[in-house]
Amino acid sequence: MPATSRLNAFLHAASERFEQSDTDIASKISKALAAVHLVPPALPPRSSPACASLPEMLSGTEDELIMRLVACVQDLHWRQAGFGRLPLEDKDKLAVVELIGPDAMFHMPDIRVGLLIQTGAFHYPKHWHAAEELYLILKGTALWAVDDGDPVPREPGGFVHHKSFQPHRMVTGPEPMIAIWGWIGDIAGTSYSI
Repeated sequence: MPATSRLNAFLHAASERFEQSDTDIASKISKALAAVHLVPPALPPRSSPACASLPEMLSGTEDELIMRLVACVQDLHWRQAGFGRLPLEDKDKLAVVELIGPDAMFHMPDIRVGLLIQTGAFHYPKHWHAAEELYLILKGTALWAVDDGDPVPREPGGFVHHKSFQPHRMVTGPEPMIAIWGWIGDIAGTSYSI
């Protein structure tokens, strides 16, 4: 199967998963994922040090969405997370793929949807941005804290919602985490702050 077909199969499976949440943001993300057609991606495949755990992390699953991800993982364009604002020592602990968005593999001007991988035993520091955000955790359990609240475990299959400018942080235990994220509203990365 060509890379474009593999990527589209993953995006459509992700669209169906976001339909399971009855929130407005999930509906917008689902529609954006379903709107991608069989066009070649604008960005070539690229890896990141944070991706080293992906083969082991994604193996041995019966989940259709993750199996679709496994099929296209070598086609993804990974980059450093944090819009260049993460401390230098953290740059290899996080990686993102912008699947859909203004500068993404598939162009859409008013929404961002992507993947995030966070290595095991890492504290993604408190950060915030103008965009409203929704995560769908695919693999790995992490502790998530919103505002100044205590971290709460979030497991695979769960959704985590952040309002515009709402501070949040994630802490992984020994296992890494991979999640799909979506931004709506003011999606410019200029507001991202740590």
